[in-house]
Formats: sequence, C-alpha cells, structure tokens
Amino acid sequence: MKKLNIPLRLRLFIPVGGFVTAIILILTVYFVNKSIKEFNTQLENNLHLEVKTILNMLEREYALKSDQVKSDLKVASSFFKSSDFKITGDSVKTEITNQISKTKHFCYLKNWKINGEDLFTDNKFVDSLQAMFGGTVTVFQKADSGFVRISTNVMNENNQRALRTYIPEDSEVSRQLLSGNTYYGRAFVVDEWYITAYEPIIKNNEVIGALYVGSKEKDLENLKTFLYKLKIGKSGYPLVFDQSGVLLIHPEREGQNWGDSTLFKQIKESKQGIIKYSFNGQRKIMAFDYFKQYELYVGTAVLYDTETEEFRSDLIKGAVIIGFAALLLILAFIYIFNSERISRSFNELQKSRKEIDTISVALEESEERFRKLFDSTGDDIFVTDINENIVEVNTAACESLNYTREELLKMKISEIKSDKYKSQITENRKNIFEKGIYFFESEHIKKSGELFQVEFTSRVFKINGEDFILSVVRDISSRVEFERQILSAVIKGEERERQRFAREMHDGLGPLLSALKLYVNELKSISMPEEERKMLIAQSNELIDEAVNTTRTISNNLMPTILQSYGLNKAVQTFCDKVNKTNQLIINFNTRNIEDKFDNNLELILFRVISELINNTIKHAKAKSVNILLEKEHNVLSLSYSDDGIGFAAEKIIMSDIGGTGLKNIISRIKSINGKYYFGKNPDDGFNIKIEIII
Repeated sequence: MKKLNIPLRLRLFIPVGGFVTAIILILTVYFVNKSIKEFNTQLENNLHLEVKTILNMLEREYALKSDQVKSDLKVASSFFKSSDFKITGDSVKTEITNQISKTKHFCYLKNWKINGEDLFTDNKFVDSLQAMFGGTVTVFQKADSGFVRISTNVMNENNQRALRTYIPEDSEVSRQLLSGNTYYGRAFVVDEWYITAYEPIIKNNEVIGALYVGSKEKDLENLKTFLYKLKIGKSGYPLVFDQSGVLLIHPEREGQNWGDSTLFKQIKESKQGIIKYSFNGQRKIMAFDYFKQYELYVGTAVLYDTETEEFRSDLIKGAVIIGFAALLLILAFIYIFNSERISRSFNELQKSRKEIDTISVALEESEERFRKLFDSTGDDIFVTDINENIVEVNTAACESLNYTREELLKMKISEIKSDKYKSQITENRKNIFEKGIYFFESEHIKKSGELFQVEFTSRVFKINGEDFILSVVRDISSRVEFERQILSAVIKGEERERQRFAREMHDGLGPLLSALKLYVNELKSISMPEEERKMLIAQSNELIDEAVNTTRTISNNLMPTILQSYGLNKAVQTFCDKVNKTNQLIINFNTRNIEDKFDNNLELILFRVISELINNTIKHAKAKSVNILLEKEHNVLSLSYSDDGIGFAAEKIIMSDIGGTGLKNIISRIKSINGKYYFGKNPDDGFNIKIEIII
C-alpha cells in the first residue's frame, strides 16, 4: 500500500490544530459552567433579597405597633387618672381562670368603680378607649395568684370577653408590674401573642392592678395580600411557617404541617440560608430566614429548571457559536502565519529534547546512587506522614517484615504494630513532634504473624513545608532474650533459696519443737499439784502444736509440697478451694488438655502468677467471682484469667513509674519464660488477661 506523502507543514498543523481545538472546547465548557454558577449565585442572592424585603416589612410593622402601644398607653393612662376611680364595698368571691394552664379557682376581688360605673359589669371605659385608638384595652385587679381582667375587650376563643382570666404571678409581665415598672413588649394575651404595654395601678404606694393596651402582633391577612402580589422570578412564590412547621402562607399548601419533614428540620437547625430540594419531581431552591420577634420563618422559593432553562439554552448556543468562530480564526492564523515558524521550532525542540534526555539520565543515575545508599543500611528505615501513612521504606524493612515495598507503601505504621503497642502510637508520635527526636521501644509483627521487639529512633523533617517522621528501627529481640534469661536466672535463684529455707524450717525447727513437746510431757513426773501440772502440760502442748503447724505452713507457702508432688493443676485447684472456703470470692478453675506435668520452673512461675492475680483481685477489685482456664493446644500453653470487679487500665499502670508493683512482678515472671500477655480492651468489664507460653 502506497504511503501518503503529507507535507511537513500540514503534519505539524494537525496536532497543533487538535490541541487548539481541545483548548477552545475546554474554555467553552469552563465558560458555560462558570456562567451557570454565577447565574445560580445571582438567583440565590435575589431570593435572599426578597426574604430581606419581607423581613424589613415585618420589622417595620413590629416597630410601628410597638410605638403605637406606647402612645395608646399614654392616652389610656391619662384618661384613667383623670377619671373618678373608687374602690367600694366588700370583697366578692369570684371564680378566676389561669390564661396559660386554664385551671380555675376562687378568690376575693374588691368592687372597683370608674365615673360611677361598676367595672365588673360595665365595659364603657375600655370600649371608649378602643374606639379612640383601635387597640385592645384591659383593666386588671391584683389578686392572690396574679392580675385578673375585670374589664376588657380582649376576646377569647369563643369570641367572648376574656373576663376573670388572669396573668399568673410567675410571668415576666407580672414580675415587672409587681416591681412597679411599666412593661413594653411581646406578651401572650389569653390565646394569642400581642404587642403590649402594661402600666401598674398604684394606690397608697401599693400595686393594686394594671392598665393594659395592645395589638395582635401579626396580621396574616394583610401579610398574605402583600406577599401574593410579590413577583419572584418566573416561578417563585413566598411562604411563611411557624416553629412547629405549619404553613401559614403558601400558594398551594396553606395550613399543612411539614414539621416532621427532613427539609423543615434542616431549616429549623440552621435558622437562615439557602436550601436545595426536590418536590414532586421538581428541583427547587429556597432562601429562608427567621424573624425572632414573631417566631416565624420567612422563605422565597423558585423552580430551578424553570428559572434557568432559557438562560442555559441561550448560553450554550452563544458559547458554541463564539467558540466555533474563534476556532476557525485561530486555526487559519496558525496555518497561514505560524506553520513555517513551528517547523523551525520543531527542529530546535528535537535538539532540546536530546539535551533533556541527557539530563534525565544523569538524574536517574543520581537517584539510583541514593537508593543504593538508602537500601544498604542494616537497620530498618520508615518514613511516615502526619496521618501515619508509610510513604517510604528501605530494603531492610521489607526483609524484616516479609512484605514487598509496594505492600508497605499502602499501609499505616499501626498495621505492623502488635496489639500490645498499638495504643502507644499516638503518644509516641506526639513526643516525636514535640521533641524533634525521640527514642522508644515497640513490637512489630511480620506478615507471617511472628512478633519481634524493636527500638525506634525517630526524628521530624520537612519536605516542601510538610512534616514527616524518619524512623530508624533496630531489632532488639536478642537483647530482650538476654534480659529474659538474666531475669529467669534471678527468679530460679530466689526459688532455690526458698526451697532451702523451707527444708531448714521443716527438718530443723519441726523436730526441735517436737522434741520440746516430749520434754514438756515429762513434767508429769515432777512433784506438783496434779491439777496445776495438767493445766501446764495442756497449754504447752497447744503452743507446740501451733508452732509445728506454723512451720509447716511457712514451708508449704515457700515451696508448695503439693506442687512438687502432684503438679500445677492440683496445686492451683487446692489453692482455689482454700479461697472459696472463706466465702469472700468464688473461683471457677477449669483445665483443658492438661494431662502431664510441665517443667518445674514453668509450673512454679505459673503458680506464683495465678496466686498473685487472685491476691490482687481480693485486695483491689471488689469482685464476686473469678474464672480461670488453663489449657494446652499443640505446643502452646495458655492461661485465661478474668474477674467481675471494678477493672483498671492495666497498660497505663505498667508504663507508670508509680505503683503497680504486683502487676509488674507478674509481667516480669511471664517474660522470664518467654511468655506473651494480652489485657482486655474494656476496663468496665472487670480485669482480663490472657497469657500464652510456647512449650
């Protein structure tokens, strides 16, 4: 097949043209997306402005009503003070109703008259004031439980005058009036919220009642008339809902309660902002805000697709036309004026590429030398970031853990730690960052599950302003084993000394006391009163028997005879039976696959560990029961110990320099026989420990 002979100029133009086309396409998409985002932002801002407009209207209404009630109170107070007010006759027993709880009780009210008319039966005074300035008016008389309405034109839910209802003494209005102060502000009046003013009626320096004027705080009908005339975009509408989620104003769902909806819960939580949601398959945007004075939420919502559809269509068409025209112009310019220049530049670029290749080879060689140096160290090296991710390791670390480099770079440093040391990672890293360099011991786990002790030397360094930790890790298993051998030798020496002491006590002191007992029995032949001789002999025998028994007890505690004769299983069971007889603690001791005796040193150390654990439980745990399981599976002997006491953070006590001697001795004994131990995770479940020994 004949190869096409395409001119160099055209061959250079094709990739350049493709690149320019891609750039124009990307810029066009970017411009369209940015314009849509700006349009959305503008749409949200417009919704916020509409909400602000409604809030401003409510604030003006609230301010006007507040000013109005202050003016009305001055007029009402002036008329009341200029009227002929008298308190006549005896007190009358009257049933009154708490306006909040609706509870009723009887009290005694005095007969008040104004301008000769009885305020209990005549409402001319309050009605004349209402006719004058339009608000509601009430005259209160102070009673035993609060301020009682004796003349009012405030109506109850049955559209009757709310006479003989009272404001309880614990309300803010009552507290202000009883202090002799005038109250201005929002108040609950019978069944609704009003903008109010209350002035105390004082006679002989005593508050005997109050004069009230007020107006309902919100006129929903007027608000609806205004809001439904408000034009918000093409599809927008206003809405108002109260704190319980009832829609007070809505073009379609007025009166519905959406208090249980997720949308309302989000609005109530944030109080104000923008929220996007779907309803009946339509995407909507709502701006909302909270009007604290009336405890109302005000919102404006639009259908997103309706508002943006025309804009997006025009935007995309315009962007495509402009982009296509720009592309043609740029491609023509490149082909006509720059192809020859590009051809020359291409030749120069080939020369530069050869130079870059030479530099790249030099960099690769330098990197290779650094990698060889990094990998030639005998210690393990780890580099971790602030999130504990392993970002670099050397060959020694991979070989120690039996992982590949790729596997380790996907792990966190905590994943190669044993369970025993994972809880210390956070504290160790904190010390590294605070001190700059820090030394500590830990335990790593190989891919095969094998554990080995390590020593860390860690320091902080920066790369491009970001903190990293460089850790040089050394295997100290041999050193730990050496320390274990030393400790084991010390413990064996102690136990041999105790055995010697036990033999001396048993073979020396025991026979001596027995001989003394025989000697005392010879007192029978000495001439003395018979009764006195018998008493002396009995007392001596008792003391000698006690000394012999004490000697045997000491001997058995230092080196339990039953442990030597019958083994660990029998010795532990006997010890538990003794404790159970005290009724202080119930110990359940069980074994599994324990048939033969073990090494004398192993049995002795395990017996001491179990004894110390039980003693710790008795002294500190306030426990009722203990469960002990001794079992052997294959070549692993394990001891599980748990109590139902108060529990404690065992790891913290071991790491502490203060206290915990008994627990630390237990751990030392376990380590001396190359054992492993694991504490329970939750101290609230009591104390738990599991010990494993390879035999």
